[in-house]
Amino acid sequence: MNTETKVTREHRKLTQAELIAMATGRFGEDWKKWAFQCPNCGDVASFADFEAVGADAAACGQHCIGRHYGALSTKGKAERGCDWAAYGLLCGPWEVVVPADETGPERSVWSFPLAQVSA
Repeated sequence: MNTETKVTREHRKLTQAELIAMATGRFGEDWKKWAFQCPNCGDVASFADFEAVGADAAACGQHCIGRHYGALSTKGKAERGCDWAAYGLLCGPWEVVVPADETGPERSVWSFPLAQVSA
């Protein structure tokens, strides 16, 4: 991990609309450029990064990209990232409230924090 990268595990609760507005403001309209930071190892990965390794883009922000670089099969040691998941024993650190719709009631999903925009 880059020692200059601040890794946060601070809990934050926001709505899905707030997350989308924040990501759009930070990264622009192209959702493939939206990036999340793993609260465990500090790796920053975008939807495009997940897509590039053949992973379901829905995994972005939910678990570290290290899971697609072998972290689960190598006991957390991968060429990139780690095996952390937002929905594991330690949830989050962000809680995103998804509104009720035809598939069910309002619910919370867990997420990594949005990454900072690099200069």
